[in-house]
Amino acid sequence: MTISRRNFLVLSGATALTPVLASCGGGSGSGGGLQYWSAFQNQQQQDYFKKERVDAFQGSAKVRLTVKPTDTIDRLTQTALAAGTGPDLVLTAGPAQVAAYADAGYLLPLEKYSQKYGWDSMLAPWALAASRVDGKLVCLPGGYETMIMIYNPATLEQHGWKVPTNRSEFEAICTEAKAKGLMPVASGNADWRPASEWWVTFALNHSAGPDAVYSALQGRTRWSDPVFADAINLLNGYYQQGWWGGSVDSYFTNTFPNLYTALASGKAVFMITGSWATSEILPYFGAAAGNDATWDWAPLFPLRDGVPAEVWDLGIGATLSVNAKSANPDAAAEYLNFLESDPKRQAQGIAEASLQPAPIQLSAADFPESVDERLVRLYTRLSNAATIGYTTWTFWPQQTDTDLYTNFDKVITGQLSTKDYLDGLDKVFQSELAAKKVPPAPAPSGPAK
Repeated sequence: MTISRRNFLVLSGATALTPVLASCGGGSGSGGGLQYWSAFQNQQQQDYFKKERVDAFQGSAKVRLTVKPTDTIDRLTQTALAAGTGPDLVLTAGPAQVAAYADAGYLLPLEKYSQKYGWDSMLAPWALAASRVDGKLVCLPGGYETMIMIYNPATLEQHGWKVPTNRSEFEAICTEAKAKGLMPVASGNADWRPASEWWVTFALNHSAGPDAVYSALQGRTRWSDPVFADAINLLNGYYQQGWWGGSVDSYFTNTFPNLYTALASGKAVFMITGSWATSEILPYFGAAAGNDATWDWAPLFPLRDGVPAEVWDLGIGATLSVNAKSANPDAAAEYLNFLESDPKRQAQGIAEASLQPAPIQLSAADFPESVDERLVRLYTRLSNAATIGYTTWTFWPQQTDTDLYTNFDKVITGQLSTKDYLDGLDKVFQSELAAKKVPPAPAPSGPAK
């Protein structure tokens, strides 16, 4: 997969599996070789993927790449699978859709291939755990992302600030920045309404903590628990103080280009966002924008005592599975292994085309010399994460996730209390939990520090 889950959903409007009445002709693997469908953010990524991930494959079968429109690939895949056809290697938007496909019998169990190719030792433990449905390995993450904080080093230096490593340091900078007329945290959802869930993800994992979130995802803790109320109240308080986007009103009109520009110009201090932004911000900094601005990143920090010093909130940008109706499943698994393995191949994709890497361990030596060292730091630290958190768009069931960001907007505008927000969220979640619609989630990998 070549685009982040955020962009996959933005572009395709991907939805959970729904009944499909139409059918399409042509069996899996028809026309010779392996059929693989994908979508791309831009022509550069498409050309790179074709050369390095399709033509470069020297396996037992030739791969035939079909580029589908980003706004229809999800529906086309659903339709084809329901008709017993479709690509040999199945691309999905994430774990929630995997579970639906697996329940429908569309995906081939992969245990024997995991043993053959050593995926249990190659892939991060969390990746394998998140790839199982009812105990069966049915997919592998095609790429992954995390939440980070981006900033302009010159802005911090100008005002005598240092990168915050805890809540008190962060709040002190936000207080001072607001008093100086700056936007403490560049944020807004005018371009993408669900963006509000990025910051709910931040609050839940870094205030309530990953252990509490995991417990709730397993149905052992209710979302109405006080630990989650404290997290939402804290985040809402940041909005009310004008730290997020300048004010509640401006938050709903702020666009990403304006926010990136504010960060580059020093009018905004921080941006808490996904790792996908490391490529999105490039046109606003340095020679590309006709300025001398630079950017850097830092991991997110704890908002409560007892939360680990570093929690890496993981998002699975997409998954890859073998079609249960594939005429050549062994070759499909061979190609899947090719896409998932080789650290140097993964690092080259990051460096040359901003591709999301497979969840394997990367070292600095894996990257080409030309790569931006900030990306090396990001992906080497991420691949060695000791404690993981949970992005809402990956590990929440669909309706719960929709309610989470839609109704949070009502919290910050005063239309809904935190209690009513979480009570409603829990009600929807319990319904989806009972219906077995909650995606599989791995346990946090490390203890609190």
